[in-house]
Amino acid sequence: MSTEPASTLSLEDLAKLPLAESTRDQIRRWLSEPAYADVRAELEATVRAALQGVGEGGAQGAADAKQALAELEDAFSQPLPIGTGGRRGPCGAGPNRVNAALMRETARGLVTAMKQAGDPLAAVVVYDSRASSRRFALVVSAALQADGVGVTLIDAPRPTPQLSFLVRHLGCGAGVVISASHNPPTDNGIKIYGPDGAQVLGERDRRLMAAIIEAGKDSGALPEIDIEALAAGEIDLEGGEGRPVITRIDPDAEPERADQPYLDYVIAQGVVPGSLIDAQLGVVYTPLHGVGHSSVIPALRGRGLEPVLLAAQLPDDGRFGTVESANPESPAAFDMAVAKAKKIGAELVLATDPDADRVGAMARDAAGDYVFIDGNRLGVLMLDHVMRGLLAHASPSLETGRVLTTLVTSPLIAKVARSYGVEVIDDLLVGFKYHAGAQAEADARPLIFACEESHGYLRGNDVRDKDGAIAALLLSECAAVCKVVGRTLFDRLDEVWAQHGYHRERTANLYAHGAAGRRAIAAVMTRLREDPPEGFAGLRVSAFEDRSQPRDTGSPTRDLPGNVLVYELEGGGRGCRLVFRPSGTEPKIKVYALASGRAGLDGQAAAAEREGVDELIQAVLDDAAKLAESIMAPLADG
Repeated sequence: MSTEPASTLSLEDLAKLPLAESTRDQIRRWLSEPAYADVRAELEATVRAALQGVGEGGAQGAADAKQALAELEDAFSQPLPIGTGGRRGPCGAGPNRVNAALMRETARGLVTAMKQAGDPLAAVVVYDSRASSRRFALVVSAALQADGVGVTLIDAPRPTPQLSFLVRHLGCGAGVVISASHNPPTDNGIKIYGPDGAQVLGERDRRLMAAIIEAGKDSGALPEIDIEALAAGEIDLEGGEGRPVITRIDPDAEPERADQPYLDYVIAQGVVPGSLIDAQLGVVYTPLHGVGHSSVIPALRGRGLEPVLLAAQLPDDGRFGTVESANPESPAAFDMAVAKAKKIGAELVLATDPDADRVGAMARDAAGDYVFIDGNRLGVLMLDHVMRGLLAHASPSLETGRVLTTLVTSPLIAKVARSYGVEVIDDLLVGFKYHAGAQAEADARPLIFACEESHGYLRGNDVRDKDGAIAALLLSECAAVCKVVGRTLFDRLDEVWAQHGYHRERTANLYAHGAAGRRAIAAVMTRLREDPPEGFAGLRVSAFEDRSQPRDTGSPTRDLPGNVLVYELEGGGRGCRLVFRPSGTEPKIKVYALASGRAGLDGQAAAAEREGVDELIQAVLDDAAKLAESIMAPLADG
């Protein structure tokens, strides 16, 4: 344990705080028990600020006290749940924050769940480029070792999908990745993977969370770890005396053990034979201060391309210093990369998020402008490219393979796949763990392609999570093929729309922070569930599905419940799908609108159809967001 002294704050003063007694009790524990020593100073500062509110702190003191009280209420409101992207959130003190105690209790819960399931007692641990990630990875590794699990620690920042691959490649019973993806620099997180290389799902998820909560009830029973000595390399982790071994692999020094098997697999997911060198495709790539350069750059080089790496956006200890948000869904994140692309005349600009499981892109159009391509359209381009490649080589996977996508991803994905006679599952809940669950149900069938609208894509069966390197490879292949015939990616999209109809999807993100925000988001879902609106923006609700209710599709994964509401809208000869879903990774509710136009149009008719669909989408989304915000406002401001 850390040897920091006990708190000097008078615990009796906590009674003055206007918080629930159960919350004050938890704060007392975190101020007094050795398990929480690493965040004690931070917690003391927050408590002292909150206590100003009951003293003579003045106007500024009152404002600071209100903010501190809100932080305490939120940080101690609940155990940090397993969401769409694992346990992810701000670092700090409290059970609803990311800290060493959370890592230790998660590791203990994982070991309990592994033993219950009879999984091999071996795990692989990977971490991203955030400043705290290696420290947390060491804590998790030591905690797993103390409970009898052998660990392979990849001891340099590497992508999340590489972790998924290594779990299967090394025959482990579990995988752990320390990452908060594109969350703000203040955050970190932990994701748990099962022996199939997929994030835990369904009953396994419930058993794991129950074991984690149970582990958190008795911090004194958790293995003692001197965090500072561990991070400083002063503790031997090599096993002995009955302990299993922690095997550290430096992938920069030993790429053949950690990197090469994964990179060979990524490159094998392409569908264009031979080298792409003759296409002379110009590509600029940025890892957005994350780890993607370790996978994307060698994967593209392995196909004969020479991508230009934006060195200014290499890892910077998680500061994300050159971007407001390290999110490839945001066009603003591409500013520096596009400036570079303009200088060298590149056709394609690629970006991955910090843990390299998602990809975003901007491409040069016929006029020479760089245009952002949203996640739905990237998926359409990649799927169409894969289908064309498989058809050209008479691949048997067209007969036996499947395409997987979610209920909030463009319906155009399913239309394109079915036009090739391929089976599609298109009603999955959001999160690639549901894709992985569907993969596991048909493990022997090739996964032709999987995608979700938030820039997550996958091809192949040996990675069970979205993969930014595979997506970057497929998109680069597609752009290279287009360039060879004098076309752009946008020309290719036009051809797909002409065949299947113009499709447009829009999403609104309505943020609500803290405990009050969670109540506000819950109120929206309760209101829309119990009293469904009859229409939006002049369209009537023709069908309504509450995905929290039982289903019977015959697929355990498709039948899993989710806090998702789906409205099918009709009117004026048009239709639109509207979906409400609280985010599993950020404090917001997401509102999705998806619509399409008629196929077979060209010229002015096609332009008019696109304009009409765009106007419809915006009107529906505005109306839905206005309704949600009217429900949230009184609670979120409280």
